[in-house]
Amino acid sequence: MSKELAFTDDNDVVKYLDTTTAFNLALTADGVAFDLTNAKSILVKIANDDGYIMQQTIDLTTVTSPLGGTLSFPINQDIMNTLVPDDYDIEVWVTMNDGTQAIFPSDGTLGFSIEENLMSDTGEVIPTITLNDFKQQFDDLSSQMENAVQNVHKGDQGNPGNGIKSANNQYQLSDSPVTVPTGGWSDTILATTDQLPYLWTKIIFIYDDGTTKETNFVSSRGDTGSQGPMGPVGPQGKQGNGLVVRGKADKEENLPTTGNNQGDGYLVGTDLYIWIDGSWQNMGSITPDLADYVKVADMNNALNTKVNVTDMRKPASDVAGIEEVNVKQDKIGYTPADDSKVAHLSGANNFDTVPTVNNNPLLLASSLPSDLARTGSDQEFTGKNTFDTAPIDKASGNPYITKDGVPAVPSTLADTTKDANFTGKLQKSGIDVATTTDVKNAVNTATSNVVTTNKLANFTAGLQSGGIDVATAADLKSVEDSAWRQLNVPSGVFDNYEGIYKINSDEKYLEICASGTTNNNGGTLFDLSSIINEIVSIDMEILSGYNAFVGNYSVGGVNSTGAFLTTKGVGAGRASINSYKIDGFARVYYDTLLI
Repeated sequence: MSKELAFTDDNDVVKYLDTTTAFNLALTADGVAFDLTNAKSILVKIANDDGYIMQQTIDLTTVTSPLGGTLSFPINQDIMNTLVPDDYDIEVWVTMNDGTQAIFPSDGTLGFSIEENLMSDTGEVIPTITLNDFKQQFDDLSSQMENAVQNVHKGDQGNPGNGIKSANNQYQLSDSPVTVPTGGWSDTILATTDQLPYLWTKIIFIYDDGTTKETNFVSSRGDTGSQGPMGPVGPQGKQGNGLVVRGKADKEENLPTTGNNQGDGYLVGTDLYIWIDGSWQNMGSITPDLADYVKVADMNNALNTKVNVTDMRKPASDVAGIEEVNVKQDKIGYTPADDSKVAHLSGANNFDTVPTVNNNPLLLASSLPSDLARTGSDQEFTGKNTFDTAPIDKASGNPYITKDGVPAVPSTLADTTKDANFTGKLQKSGIDVATTTDVKNAVNTATSNVVTTNKLANFTAGLQSGGIDVATAADLKSVEDSAWRQLNVPSGVFDNYEGIYKINSDEKYLEICASGTTNNNGGTLFDLSSIINEIVSIDMEILSGYNAFVGNYSVGGVNSTGAFLTTKGVGAGRASINSYKIDGFARVYYDTLLI
């Protein structure tokens, strides 16, 4: 694919310091307009004969005709601050949403020129020179300096440098943002409280010669941020086990340790213990005390041992129990019968004549009717039998009743083989017996605020330790984000320096405070590519005292390229970084934070 880049109006020249001009560019591929609808970013790269200089990001909202492949490249103040009158080449780099990248044009580059304006000749505008002119003048100046110092004796070698070997951070809470606290310092970050809302940070620099230097900073906890958006719905959890109350124990030590299932429950007094993940967990007190109630199964078993008192014919005082009969049977007095006078079924005394009772002869078995009921075997009564006196059950002593005399079974009598629905109350000793629903509701109420140890707990009322609010992870992150940090990035201008920076993520800028010893070279002041993606704008100047003996100072301008701060150099000596717009620290505005 052949990619082309061209001016739509053949306008390729702009006057120096004219920031109202924009170059209108057309991007084509194989002669067809390149579709910018799915473009993620567009960068214009600028270079001259000496090499790459800078890049400018195109605001995608200004691309009004993405299907036509056209865009506007404004020549703004940042470009004029960086470039000088000269001829330049550009490329357009387009990154798509799928990560692919297209560079226009495929062959060569597209050129434009910055021409000098008339004010450059009057001195009212600071004259500028190209990099080649600067190098030539610098080489000439170096030759002059070399000739001037040939007869100067070399001075004594200076003392070895004293660099920073390490740095340690310590922390302490205070109620004052002004006075450094004098208490003990902690090696870990502390959570602020309402009584101690300020976090002091002490940085101890340890130098190569063993000396130390301390620097103190103070920060405070910000206001609570707004609640974040609700997260996505998580996967469905495992099927839970229902709560089953198995019984009770007099104390925790006597709870069963084997044969337990997940969700089994036992009562120790009014405390409910539940078997969870192999151990008993106390879920707290349950009201009312379930010891005063009975389970349905236990109640049915108890009813099975009861009899209907309405079926009793004898008063209880006239009935002897089995134990009473067994005790008294040996105490009954009797006289043995005279065997010679006792009738026998066979052998002697079998009655030669028919015996009589009250002069009435006894019937012999052979004389009985054939259809007479025999008590020793099963009998079938084909006719109707009438008893003047109800027969008595030999085992129980209770009279038999006819079918007409059988009392009707009450409709409200519970069937012990089936579930019983008590439409009225069920009580024990005058106290209502709880249903399974009552017990379940009581357990749910008692455990509604109980923390489950295998799940996250949301303390809506806050969490404290010793009456002091416990800091959340968000609180600690907020303190860390607003704290000063040590600046430790490469620099080609400083031979050595000490620096710190602080991140303002809301307004997207870094505050920088740094000072040190500069060399006589220009180039990279600070490489911030490990902290930010790209510099948008800066508020910074470098103040250098290149002759400390006579008090001469110079102020150097600072430029930016990508994530690099650059300067042309202001001479060797002590230097510091300042703001030239506000009374405060230098600022570097960025597009994306990388840390």
